Amino acid sequence: MLEDGAADRGDEGAPPAPRRKRPSSPRQIEKNSETRRRIVEAAGKVVGRHGYAGASIARITAEAGVAHGAFYLHFANRQALVDVLLPEIGAGMLRAISAAVRDCPSLEEIERRGLTANFEYLARHPELDRVMNEAELYAPDSFDRYVGMIQERYRRSLMRSRDRGDLRPFSDAEIATVAALLTGARSYLLRLYAREGASGMKPLGREQIEIYLDVFLNGIAARRA
Repeated sequence: MLEDGAADRGDEGAPPAPRRKRPSSPRQIEKNSETRRRIVEAAGKVVGRHGYAGASIARITAEAGVAHGAFYLHFANRQALVDVLLPEIGAGMLRAISAAVRDCPSLEEIERRGLTANFEYLARHPELDRVMNEAELYAPDSFDRYVGMIQERYRRSLMRSRDRGDLRPFSDAEIATVAALLTGARSYLLRLYAREGASGMKPLGREQIEIYLDVFLNGIAARRA
């Protein structure tokens, strides 16, 4: 059967002209964005319970409450989702920390509020801990991007404190090392004091926060008269 009077134009056998895809309406764009967000958040929760190895598309779509086919409208395959999972769900924690330290009057207050917000967010979203820990194996590029994002934000924050005179006059290269040291300290505080069982998290205790701040601000060497 010929398309749209092709015989009259003398172009029998020519492929039909591709139909122009109608631009999505603002409502459809919003709906698609919401579906994608639900899939990503569901993937984080599934990984939190079952690990990356157990995070099947069927489990993710069931958690998100969307049809199996909806997954493929947003991701080519499971690995495509895995590769963006950590940066996307981890961005929420970085936003929470940034909001907590905004307009802080001192370096001590920046660290106190930032550390508190960091662990309170993890207590509300415990799946992020497993998503990050296993990402180095299952999504190494994603892991490296996210760690780099954390380090860069911390480095810039410390440089602002240095430029205000609140921090010793470290060089830019030294500031990067300081950021790495402090990030590592937070990682082990989480590991030792904030985990509750296999998948639970709790905010960091006040004692740990105060010791962290004391060491950060004053060092560990004994003060001599």
